[in-house]
Amino acid sequence: MVKADWEHDELIENWTLVPQELELVRNKVGGNQIGFALLLKHFQFFARFPEQQSSIPQVIISYIANQIKIPETAYSSFDWQGRSAKVYRVEIRRLFNFRVATVQDSAQISDWLIKEILPNEQRIEPIKPRVYQRFRELQIEPPTAGQV
Repeated sequence: MVKADWEHDELIENWTLVPQELELVRNKVGGNQIGFALLLKHFQFFARFPEQQSSIPQVIISYIANQIKIPETAYSSFDWQGRSAKVYRVEIRRLFNFRVATVQDSAQISDWLIKEILPNEQRIEPIKPRVYQRFRELQIEPPTAGQV
């Protein structure tokens, strides 16, 4: 879950589109521009895509919309489950050299948890960030939060 409150400096540091990213965004049309930009920056920051459109705070939507000079209302026209969103996810994974998790990856992560983490910690909340970090290190997009 993306935190709701972001300081201005945090927005600049984590959600600013660099020139190469702006170029990628400008190749999209309308609401797809902001949708792609949000998917890109979210993946860059968290090494996973947002699970639902409503999980992106308004302050981030406004910040991104301002950078690409489109109305933030364009965000509502982006179909998160549509064909374009699926193509963008593939493009972004390729850009960061990530791949989708397989059943075998999940089994390997489970083995890693059993051997390395669970002997010292059994509470789920402290373990979750370590699991996400492990997926990031392996350059694998993790499964959904429920599956993790």
